[in-house]
Amino acid sequence: MENTYTKKERNRYLLGLSGQNILYGIITSSLAYYLQFTILIPAMWVGIILSTTRIFDAVKDPFIGAVINRNNRSLKDYLLAVPIPTALLTILCFANGVYSQSNSALKNIMIVVSAFVFYIIWEIVFTVGDIPIISYPTVLTDKESDRTKLLSLRPIGTMACSISTLAVQPIAFALSAAFGGSAIDERNAFLLTVTAFSAVGGILFQLTAIGSAQRVAVKTEQQKNQFKYFITNPLLRKISISGILGSLKSMTGVILTPLVAYYFASKNPSSTLLYTILLGAGSFVGMIVSMIIVPKLTTKIGTRKLYVAVNLINVFPNIILFLLYLKYPKNMTDIPQMVMMFILTLIVGCCVSIGTSVQTLIISEAVDLEERLSGNRPTALFFSVQTFIIKIGAGISSLAASIGYAVIHFSSAETEALNTYIANGGIPRLDDKYSSLMTMLFFLFTIPVAFSSLLSVIPFIEIKKSRFNKNSLIP
Repeated sequence: MENTYTKKERNRYLLGLSGQNILYGIITSSLAYYLQFTILIPAMWVGIILSTTRIFDAVKDPFIGAVINRNNRSLKDYLLAVPIPTALLTILCFANGVYSQSNSALKNIMIVVSAFVFYIIWEIVFTVGDIPIISYPTVLTDKESDRTKLLSLRPIGTMACSISTLAVQPIAFALSAAFGGSAIDERNAFLLTVTAFSAVGGILFQLTAIGSAQRVAVKTEQQKNQFKYFITNPLLRKISISGILGSLKSMTGVILTPLVAYYFASKNPSSTLLYTILLGAGSFVGMIVSMIIVPKLTTKIGTRKLYVAVNLINVFPNIILFLLYLKYPKNMTDIPQMVMMFILTLIVGCCVSIGTSVQTLIISEAVDLEERLSGNRPTALFFSVQTFIIKIGAGISSLAASIGYAVIHFSSAETEALNTYIANGGIPRLDDKYSSLMTMLFFLFTIPVAFSSLLSVIPFIEIKKSRFNKNSLIP
């Protein structure tokens, strides 16, 4: 009998991964918008909350990975313990009051502090479940081909993330309009929507490890200096540096929500859903494409070449998209521009999805390499690098977005005025008063992504061809 996972274990893992990604999608797609544009916390405070929390969380990920790697608990134990607390904390992140000049100073301070506290606790608890769920395929089977297949199916979870990303904001806008359309109504609408999605996500997440068995023994790492692997393991070192250099690729997700809300849809619920689907379809299609072609392409040309190629390709559609906006600053909703934008974002989505899938395979290769080099298999520690990369990118991107808003002097007062302008029937993209905001949104959505994609290939440039195996990154 083969020492590998069953179909039921595979399906439960993918359902659990989908639930976890629903919770992640709620936070990454909606929290920044909710804090700044719904409950009106000043942009600089939002930037500080998001960036400091995410950067702290990213830095602590390897430490949590090391703790998981050193203790006697199995990955399954963590996956049984954290799903429901994560879902509850997701709801609490959207339970704040509305920041207002009519509030007392103490009340506004408490709103900002509670936003920070709930979010940082969410990040910590989420990580305790995130590292094990990413690592779990490596202990479900000792067959490399089956492990690669399961790791390549991870975009299914990302599709669930995309669904929550696409749906939460339009549903919240529709409920808000039904409630009356005030800031408090929008806040309550987000809370109800997030509660429903979190319940679904938490239940699915809980299925991950139920009835499954760890077939690959993971040695408890006793040595204290586990972080030496970041220096001694060439694959881990390169993918870590590449991830940091590519941090601003996360700007696409950070800016998508305000870009759709203020440029394309003017906060109209049906238009918000339509344009979010059009601009987000690239990611969805890219996930499907990556599941189909990544196993074949990595076998044919190798993980390194594929990783470098998709990042270099990603530079061009982002630059072209910004140039397209500069040519048609008020007419990006016209059909020719929308067709072009759809094609460009489709290419971007494919590049990002393929790059993320290959990144996972590179880390898996790094684990195998370390076992050959030292006899240790620090699975949790190594896969914490991927969560580190994701979160450091989100943190740096949030900070960069806040700096961008500060450059054009877009504060909470301007946000409130813009929301009132839209409520009275105004269309911001057609008003010269808001041209600097529209340009900044498109700039942040494209140019930092192109720049980071280019930087992320640097660690993989210098490879000795005579010693290079096309199926691995080992020089």
